[in-house]
Amino acid sequence: MKEIKLDDFKILPDLNSLKRIDMTDEEYFSDKYKDCVSNSRLKLINPDEGGSPSKYKNPPKFVSSSLSMGSVVHEQMLQNEYYEMAPKLGRPSAKLGNCVDEIIKLRQSGIGGYNAIKQAMKNADYYANAINDFRIRDIIKKGLKYYFARKAYKGNGTILSDADWESANSAIKSLQDNKEIMQKLHPTDIFGDPIESHNEDAMFIDFWVVYKNQATTLKYKMKIDNWTIDKENKHLALNDLKTARDNPEYFATKSGHLETFNYYRQGALYGDVLKLYCMHEYGYNENDWTKEMNFLVVRNNPPYNSKCCPMNNTYYKKGVEEYQKLFKMIAYYQMFGWEEEVKFV
Repeated sequence: MKEIKLDDFKILPDLNSLKRIDMTDEEYFSDKYKDCVSNSRLKLINPDEGGSPSKYKNPPKFVSSSLSMGSVVHEQMLQNEYYEMAPKLGRPSAKLGNCVDEIIKLRQSGIGGYNAIKQAMKNADYYANAINDFRIRDIIKKGLKYYFARKAYKGNGTILSDADWESANSAIKSLQDNKEIMQKLHPTDIFGDPIESHNEDAMFIDFWVVYKNQATTLKYKMKIDNWTIDKENKHLALNDLKTARDNPEYFATKSGHLETFNYYRQGALYGDVLKLYCMHEYGYNENDWTKEMNFLVVRNNPPYNSKCCPMNNTYYKKGVEEYQKLFKMIAYYQMFGWEEEVKFV
């Protein structure tokens, strides 16, 4: 197999392309930016996370109740002025709830009841290979109450199952009661005046990747949960909110989520792009300024404890090495084709 030396690549940020934009999640995740590189998409190229060139080129769609619950926690902690907390509506959990939501969409588009249920089962991957009258009657029995409640609801909040609704509210309360976490999100100076703080900023930047006598551009996007800047005392902080199934006390340990979910890569990449932005806008430099990167972690099951987990420099260096390697891999495939089998060394 052909070997490609990673040391033969150079990554150069294009500062003229760097943009900070206030945009909704709907626009950020729309097809307009579907070709951008993102931290979550890097997982799809990383062989250590089960990635491959084919997965990167054709990303699988994945939705889960834990993702929806995490979204609600983010909305209420970071953008509660824009998002309401939907009430309990008796939504069934997991794929059955997704199936009923699909039925509502299909019925609104004019598709008849029986055909809508069959198509919804396929769309939601709910017994998609075992569609029969028994399954259809079971969906009607278990989902009819929610079907009517969902149709009557006129709000725009994310709808959770009753169990997830309770978990989300408990997680939000835990975060709000954690003084250290709230101080990270809403810092103040010694006089109690607020320090500049930003939530859910989208940032875009192009990276030139040069390999021997060829070059390609990687268009990168990211959405930062929270960042704060104290221009007077020259301090920059990046904060990322995480919901986790395990105890936050172990988040930053060898077997914790920081390691097992490669969150150190996100911390390093987000931090590097934010530093580039602040260099451009505020004159940030490594010598005169201090910086910190924190994961604000809350458990999404009892006892719903929360903790501020700083990322140390060892994990930062590991994250830089990893994201740069993956950038180089993507760049190579962009230049020479996604079907070529090579080994990066």
